[in-house]
Formats: sequence, structure tokens, C-alpha cells
Amino acid sequence: MRTCPKCQTKNQDSNNFCKKCGFQLSGSSFQDKKEKVLGEKKRKPFWVPTLLAILAVILAGVGYWIIQGNSGANPRVSSQPKVTGKVDYAGQTVRMTDIQAKVEKGKISIPLDVVKEKKMVRFEYENNGVKIPLLSYITQSGRVVTAVSMCEPCRSTRFHINDKKIVCNACATEWNLETLKGIQGGCLNYPPDVIPSTIEKDRIQIDEKNVTQWRPRV
Repeated sequence: MRTCPKCQTKNQDSNNFCKKCGFQLSGSSFQDKKEKVLGEKKRKPFWVPTLLAILAVILAGVGYWIIQGNSGANPRVSSQPKVTGKVDYAGQTVRMTDIQAKVEKGKISIPLDVVKEKKMVRFEYENNGVKIPLLSYITQSGRVVTAVSMCEPCRSTRFHINDKKIVCNACATEWNLETLKGIQGGCLNYPPDVIPSTIEKDRIQIDEKNVTQWRPRV
């Protein structure tokens, strides 16, 4: 049965008009449904827009993280000076060459041409009886990277280049030569610790204080 909203008379469900007062029942039903739907829209919880905004921020952050993670960029490596064109290490193994560094006026320096020729060198800085091993190598993109020559967990101080990787001689942990991102091995989070350098008068220059202040990460 359908109740007339105007006079409260009971009518058959099939009736479009009230049998007593003539009120249009079908129009009333449509209007009631419309008002019900509009009422539900108005009562939408206040927290829904806030939740949507939070989800948007999270998705944007995840997208940025994925892009950065895929790029593998290491700002400490990419900020190092570029000294030559691209270098192809494919199928090559390059061993460290030991050289002597010069220390004067607060700078530790080594000849750039030797590093460009040998591709990877090792040298030591000594201060008050403490020796700190250092290295310098040329990346595939032609940048010169200087770093502490130490795989800190295993305390090895010697490395070599194998194909597109820098490898610890002791534990065989491998890092990407261009980014120093870990590839495989037990010391993935501890590649040679990069120390900034500059090029002055055909020599690679490292601030002495950056080396004396260096401390092992483990």
C-alpha cells in the first residue's frame, strides 16, 4: 500500500494519484527519492577530503622515491670534478697503483695525469703517527673520485675495478663504479667513503682537515 503524504489515505501501489484528495503519488515518490539522495550527499563525512589529500601526498612521495631510487644518483660522486671523457671498463680488471701524495698548506695533493693514466691509485696520509689510506679513481662518466680506501667492516684497504664495479680485495663486496651503490657482498652499506676534491694546477687537491676529521662508520 502507498500512503498519501497529504491526507494519509491508503492507496494501492499501482495508483499514481490519491483516491481521496487527488495528490500525485508518483511525483511524490520521485521527489522523496531525490531528496533522500541529496541528503546523503550532504551528509558525506567531513574526513573524506582530508583522507584523499593524505593519500595524494603519500602517492606523490612514493613516486619521487621510486624515481630517485631508480636513478641511483649519489650526490657526493656526481659533484666530483669531471676530468676526461667517458671511460669503458667493460671486460677489464684494473688494479690499484700505489703513489706518493704531497701535503702542504693544508692540502693533500696527487698528480691528475697519473690518476687518468692508471685509472685507480692508492696513497696514504699520515698525521701524528696515524695513517689514513686514500684512493682516487676515474668513473665511467669521466669524473675523478677521491675517498678513504677502506672497507670498514672487514678493514681491507685495497680495492680493484672489475668491469663496471669497484670490488674489495678482501671480502669481494661489489659496488657500482659510478654511484658506489652496493651490488652484492657482506659490506654493501660501506663503500669507500667519498671525500670531496678539487683540481688545481693539474693536481687533485683534498682539504687536509676533511681527512683528519674522518672517522670510521663502524
